[in-house]
Amino acid sequence: MLKPERRTRGDLIAAAAIATVVLLFLSFFWWRSSTRATVLRPAQTPAPPVVAAKTVPDALRQTWRADSSRTRAPLILNGTVVTGYGRTMAGLDSQTGAQRWSYARDRELCAVSYVYDIAVAVYPDRRGCGQVTGIEAGTGQRGPTRSSYADKQVIVRSDGNAVLSYGPTRLELWRSDLVRSLSYGEIDARIKPVNTGLGEGCALMSAAASDTAAAVLESCREEKDLRLTLLKPAKEEDEPDTKRVALPGIAADSDARVLAVIGTSTAVYLPTPRPAVVVYDDTGTKVAETPLTTAAALGGGVPAVTRAGELLTWWTGSAVMVFDDKLKHLYTIEAGGPRAPIGPATVMAGMLLVPLADGLAVCNKADGAFQRLIPLTHPSGSGPVVPAVAGPTVIEQRGPMLAGFGPA
Repeated sequence: MLKPERRTRGDLIAAAAIATVVLLFLSFFWWRSSTRATVLRPAQTPAPPVVAAKTVPDALRQTWRADSSRTRAPLILNGTVVTGYGRTMAGLDSQTGAQRWSYARDRELCAVSYVYDIAVAVYPDRRGCGQVTGIEAGTGQRGPTRSSYADKQVIVRSDGNAVLSYGPTRLELWRSDLVRSLSYGEIDARIKPVNTGLGEGCALMSAAASDTAAAVLESCREEKDLRLTLLKPAKEEDEPDTKRVALPGIAADSDARVLAVIGTSTAVYLPTPRPAVVVYDDTGTKVAETPLTTAAALGGGVPAVTRAGELLTWWTGSAVMVFDDKLKHLYTIEAGGPRAPIGPATVMAGMLLVPLADGLAVCNKADGAFQRLIPLTHPSGSGPVVPAVAGPTVIEQRGPMLAGFGPA
């Protein structure tokens, strides 16, 4: 019978040394990891359901307000209002404004967005604004994550089914699990010869996307006019199907904007030769054109576009244009003097709500006809007022603030 092996004092010292080195390595890795710099406080209980309003109230009173400079419109997911301010993305009770959960890191947010019921926080690292975390809006629990190259400043837009992030040199489209389905533009280390991206010296000026297509206006160094590039996911995410559309006479410094992509159709605002919203299909063919009575006043920002039920609305700076879910223009809400719209619309109890300087106009959803006014004081000079509805509560994005209003 063999004599059992016995550990010597040297063996124990060696094992202890190895364990110490491993522990120090893990501690160093943890110290430098994003996990150490993350504070997640989930909700105590899931968000209660919110019952849709059956009528539009005659009067409203403010019930809460919150900082949210990293959103451009109220994000309402599962009865939770998602805010972004400083280093923190938070979920608030839509009726009271009380904080239900929060997620914060040791750096300032780049942007906050959403996809389905997932709140999406975008943070910077040395490769740009490409550190992305999803949080379940109803519970505050951690969801999908991703990390990639990005510009140092990005615009993040969502149609609810996919998230688009773009900056001057690079664009990405993310699915609901935050996996990239499409990329376009420059990366730090180009891997494939075919992936030349913006090697022509082009800059991405304005973009929008659905879960099946993206569209971007590009300003290229050797061209005096903008061009519209239509993109669709392909077998390789970094080799999308690409169609370029010439836009003669649309200067690089114009106010042209991609307003929305629905399915594979794209709506673009073109300021010349006469101001119009033009719709292109995925082949680059112009399928519709709606003239504006006056040029849009966009102030250099992202278009103030909302999805109001099955409708899409766009605030031109002085009017609200309303389209159906195929990007067909239905009507335009215009008014003179103090009754001019100051933001896009939302839907409550089957009626369209349009923000005016002195209140919320209640309009017929079928034709935009004015019905009555809910008196409400709106601030001036803070950009568009963007409304949304959660049950009986109207929530407005007012510059860097959100404000909630319940029935008076």
